Amino acid sequence: MDESRMTDNDDHDPLADLNASPVNPLPGVVWLLILVVLGVEAALWAAGAGLVGGASGVGWRVDAIQRFTFSSAIQDWMVQNWRFPPMHLARYLTFGFIHTGPMHALFVAVLLAALGKAVGERFSTAAFLALVLAVPVLAAVFFGLLTAQDPLGWLIGGMPLVFGLVGAFTWLKWRDAGGDPALQRRAFGMIAVLLLARLGFGLLAESGPGWIAEVAAFVLGFALAALVLGPGSWQRLRTRLRG
Repeated sequence: MDESRMTDNDDHDPLADLNASPVNPLPGVVWLLILVVLGVEAALWAAGAGLVGGASGVGWRVDAIQRFTFSSAIQDWMVQNWRFPPMHLARYLTFGFIHTGPMHALFVAVLLAALGKAVGERFSTAAFLALVLAVPVLAAVFFGLLTAQDPLGWLIGGMPLVFGLVGAFTWLKWRDAGGDPALQRRAFGMIAVLLLARLGFGLLAESGPGWIAEVAAFVLGFALAALVLGPGSWQRLRTRLRG
C-alpha cells in the first residue's frame, strides 16, 4: 500500500468536523450589533402580537419609529433654528436599530453577520467601532441635507450600516488586488449585487429616498477604510502628509 496515500488520508481527523462550531465565529462587536438589532425587533414584534406591553404594546413600533428614527424634517428644523436637543441628536445613532418588521430586521442581521465577519476580522476593534458608528451618522446628515423638504425623508433600519460595511469590504478586496485592474474592478462587484438585492427588497418592503443614504454610506465606508481606518491606512496617510 502507498504510504504517502495513507499519510494524506490520516492527516484528516473526522472527529475535527464533529468538534467544529456549527456557527461561524464572529467578532464580539458584530455579535453585539446583531443581538441589538434582533433584540429590539423581538420586543417590538412581541408587543405587536400582544405578548408584552398590554393594550398599548400594539403601538410600540409606531412610537419607536416616531421617536428614534431619523427625520430629514427634524434635521432641517435643527439647522434652521440652530438648536440641537439631545433627544433628536440620538436619532442619528438609534435609527439603525428600528425596523419596519421581522423580515426587514432579519435581512439586515444576515448581512451584518456576513460583512461584519469579513471586515471585523481585518480591522482592529476600535477601527471597526469607529466605522459602524461614524458611517450611519454621516450618511444620515448627507441624506437629511438632500431630502429636507421630502415628506418621505425618513431613515429606518440598518441598511446604511450594511452599505458602509460593503464599502469597507470593497476597499479590502481592492487593496488585496495588488494593482491588478481586473481584480480591482471585480472588487466592486459586491456593491452591484447588493444594490440589485436592495432594489428587490425595496419593491417588497420599502419606499422613498433611503437609497441616497445607502449609496452615501458605501462611499463613506470605502473612503474611511482607505484613508484612516483600514489596516495600515493611517500610517500610509501620515507618510504621504510628511512627504
